[in-house]
Amino acid sequence: MPGARQQRIIFWAAGIFLLAFLLRYTHLVAIQQNSPFFNVFPGDLGAYDKWASRIVEQGWLGNEVFYQDPLYPYFLAIIYKVLGRDFFTVYAVQAVLGAATAVIVFLLGSRIFSKSVGIIGGVLYGCYAPAIFFDGLLLKVSLATFLFCLAVYFLIKGTLKESGSGLIFAGLLLGLASLARANFLLLMPVVVLLLLLNRQPPLYRRLVMALFFTVGTMLVLVPVAARNYAVSGDLVVTTSQAGQNFYIGHNKAANGTYVKLAFVRPDPLHEQEDFHKEAERRLGRELVPAEVSRYWLGQGLDFIKKEPVTFLQLTGKKIVLFFNNYEIPDNHNFYFHKRYSSVLDNLPLTFGLLSPFIVLGLLGMFHERRTEPFFLAVIQVVYIGSVILFYVFSRYRMPVLPLLCLSAGYGITLFYNQFAGQRWGRFMFSLIISAAVFAVSTYQVIKPFDFSHSYADEAIAYEIRGEEMQALASYQQALKIRPDYPRALERAGKLQVKLKKYDEARQTYKRILKTNPQSVEAKYQIMWMDKKGL
Repeated sequence: MPGARQQRIIFWAAGIFLLAFLLRYTHLVAIQQNSPFFNVFPGDLGAYDKWASRIVEQGWLGNEVFYQDPLYPYFLAIIYKVLGRDFFTVYAVQAVLGAATAVIVFLLGSRIFSKSVGIIGGVLYGCYAPAIFFDGLLLKVSLATFLFCLAVYFLIKGTLKESGSGLIFAGLLLGLASLARANFLLLMPVVVLLLLLNRQPPLYRRLVMALFFTVGTMLVLVPVAARNYAVSGDLVVTTSQAGQNFYIGHNKAANGTYVKLAFVRPDPLHEQEDFHKEAERRLGRELVPAEVSRYWLGQGLDFIKKEPVTFLQLTGKKIVLFFNNYEIPDNHNFYFHKRYSSVLDNLPLTFGLLSPFIVLGLLGMFHERRTEPFFLAVIQVVYIGSVILFYVFSRYRMPVLPLLCLSAGYGITLFYNQFAGQRWGRFMFSLIISAAVFAVSTYQVIKPFDFSHSYADEAIAYEIRGEEMQALASYQQALKIRPDYPRALERAGKLQVKLKKYDEARQTYKRILKTNPQSVEAKYQIMWMDKKGL
C-alpha cells in the first residue's frame, strides 16, 4: 500500500483532475447544445479536419513538405480511424488531456516547491476559462500544451534523479511537442545548455545527461526530416513556415499581433501558396519550400536592420501584449464564445489577475539557488521569448500557461509568507511589483476586436447546418456592428434571395453598390430581380 504522503498526493491529483475534467465536460455539453461551431467549421476553421480526413483517405506519408505543424492532424486521424469522425469524442479526449495537464502542474509544483504550491497551480490551470475554451476547439492547443508540460515534468524528474531514461523520454516528448508548435525547437538547445551548466553532477554525468536528452529529441526529429526529404528532396527539419511567420511579425505594417499582408489570403489553405508565389515573383525564379522560408526570414531581418528603433518598440509592445489581460483572438474569439457556455461566462479568473503573481513567482525562482526552480523559470522565459520573436495571440501563450499558473501559485505563496512572516521590506517590494504588473496587464494596448467577424462565421456555420433564418439573424448582427462589412453583405444578400426576401435583398445589394460600385454580383442580382418583377 502507498504511504500516507503518497495517498495524499493521489487524493489531491484525483481531486484536481475531477475538477478540471468536470468543468471541461460541462462546457462540452453546453457548446454541443448551443454552438453552431461544435461540428461545423466554416472557412479555414476546418483546415485540421480536412487534413486529418485526407490522411485517413489517402495515406499517412503525404506527398509534400509539411508547411504547418503536422502532429495534430495525425492525432485527429488516429482518433478518426479508431473511433470515427465524431467531434464530441475528439473534444472529450482533449478535455482529458487538459485535466491531465492540471495534474502535471500539481505534481511538478509538489516536486519542486511544496504541495500547497502544486495545488494552487493545478487549480488555477484547471479553472482558467480560456484553457477550457481551447480544449473545446478543433485546434492543436490541448495536445501541444499536454506534451510540453509532460516533457518539462520528465526533464525535472530526470535531472533530479540523473535518470537517462527520464531524459530520453523528456527529449522525445519535447520533440513531439515541436511537431505541434514549432517554436518548441528553440527550447531544445537551451535545455542542453542548462543540463551542461548544472554544477551539481560531475562533468561527465552532465555530458551524458545532455546526450540522453538530445537522443530523445532526435528520435522524433530525424524521421520527420527524413520524411520531408523523401517526399520533396528538400531538407526541412519539421515545417517550412518559420520565415513566413517571422516576416508577419517584422514588417512595416507589424503591430505585435497578426496583420494581414496585401499578397496573402489569411487562410491556411492558401497562405503557403501565396507566400511561395510572392517570393518567386520577387526573386524571378522557382523556389523550394526551404528557400521560401529563408527568403522571408531574410526580409524580416532586413526590416530589423533598417528600423532598429521600430523593432525595439515593437518588441516592447509584444512583451506587454503577452502579459496583457486581453485574450487576442485569431480564428476564434473567446469573448464571443462565452455566449455559448455558462462555464466560460462565469469563471472569474483572467490573465490580468494571474500576471502579477506570475512575475513574482518567476523572480522568486531566479532568486532560488536550487537547480530545478531555475530550470523552470528559464524554460518559461525562453518560451515567452519564442512567441515574442514572432507575434502574439492568446492561443500562442496557452502552451506555457500551465507553467505560468505554477509560477503564479509560487508567487501567491511567497506573497502570503512575506505577509505572515512580517517581512515588510520584501512584502512592500512584492506589492509594488504586483501593482505595476497589474497596471500594465490591464492597460488597453490594442482595441478589442469587435464581433462582426465572429457573427459572420456563426452565420456561415448556421447556413452549413441548414438553419437559414438563424444564419440571416447572425449576418444582421454582423452588419449592425460593421454596416459596410463586404463578406456579411454579400452572403446576406444571397441568402435573402434564396429565402425569397426580395425587398431585403434589394436593399442589401444597394448597400453593396454604395461601397463597391463595380460589384458584378450586386448589379446582376438587382437586374435579375427587376427582370422577374420581384
